[in-house]
Amino acid sequence: MKTTPENMRIDRLRRLMEAAGVSSLLVTRREDVRYLTGFTGSAGSLLVSSGKPFLITDFRYQLQAAREAKNALIVIQKKDFFTAFREVADGKGIRAIWFDESSLTVDLLKQLKETGLKAKGSRNLVQNLRMRKDRSELVRLRKAIARAEQAFCDLKPFIKPGVSERFLGLKLEFFMRAHGAKKTAFDSIIASGGNGAMPHATVTNRRIRSGDLVTFDFGAEADGYYCDMTRTYCIGRPAPRQRMIHETVLSAQAEAIKLVRPGVLCKTVDSGAREFIKRSGYGSRFGHGTGHGIGLMVHEGPSVSPLSKDVVEKDMVFTVEPGIYIPGWGGVRIEDMVLATDTGVKMLTSLPRELDGLRML
Repeated sequence: MKTTPENMRIDRLRRLMEAAGVSSLLVTRREDVRYLTGFTGSAGSLLVSSGKPFLITDFRYQLQAAREAKNALIVIQKKDFFTAFREVADGKGIRAIWFDESSLTVDLLKQLKETGLKAKGSRNLVQNLRMRKDRSELVRLRKAIARAEQAFCDLKPFIKPGVSERFLGLKLEFFMRAHGAKKTAFDSIIASGGNGAMPHATVTNRRIRSGDLVTFDFGAEADGYYCDMTRTYCIGRPAPRQRMIHETVLSAQAEAIKLVRPGVLCKTVDSGAREFIKRSGYGSRFGHGTGHGIGLMVHEGPSVSPLSKDVVEKDMVFTVEPGIYIPGWGGVRIEDMVLATDTGVKMLTSLPRELDGLRML
């Protein structure tokens, strides 16, 4: 079998399956199917057992599946998915099937059981694989980052008093698409003034004023992979409190990043930022996790939070994004993507982090 990223991932998955006592695995999450086969269609499930995996899809994707999923045997369902699935399972002599409990709905699980096969929940084996990025994935992640950062540099001349959050959001999306992104990673957050107190603010018609803090949270796409970054800049001369809170967040981020290395608990990385902010007197103003993995999904493993059970491993890519949010005043968040290496960490995002960083672009 030709060595491709997808074939190597299937081999790694089979080793995990063997170690977990999983003989046959049904993969239903779109991103997992794409990760293992390259298939980008919206309807397709993968059956992994011995031999080549089977990709079950419908007539709409017959040609696309044959073109994209060269490491799989393509099965086009004639009646419905479960009939086709049972025929494949019977042909392979499969009597029990494992599945990802986090991606199969109750209704689909019911239908799976009605096939007569013994259904067994799995332990998110594909998602565990996806937490560590291979070389081809890193290329795509870096491309997504380059598109987003180039777009933000293009946006700089428009960031000035009098323009609305909505206008900047539309411009930023246009520039990301102009640089090659098929879509934005998510709806961009452009939160000015008091709106910055909402971590997941939506753009409004509020017009930016001189002296405002403005939080920009955005990301672009490249070949199905996403990036995610946040900067908080001041429009004009920062006030002392703005500068102090921004420096607190920036230092908290640095405390977390310096803890990143293989073998460290992700919740330890979280605590690096959280404890610094707490010591600075703003512990109650930082209420979300410090970071999350990113790849084919904007939010995936590992989780960098107080409740995380994940451990940092080489080639993991995740965000580090502490923040302070004060109702009636505003907020500051700084977010970067990092790559865990053999000995520590490498920063992947590079826009200026300083409060007056707009002048550096």
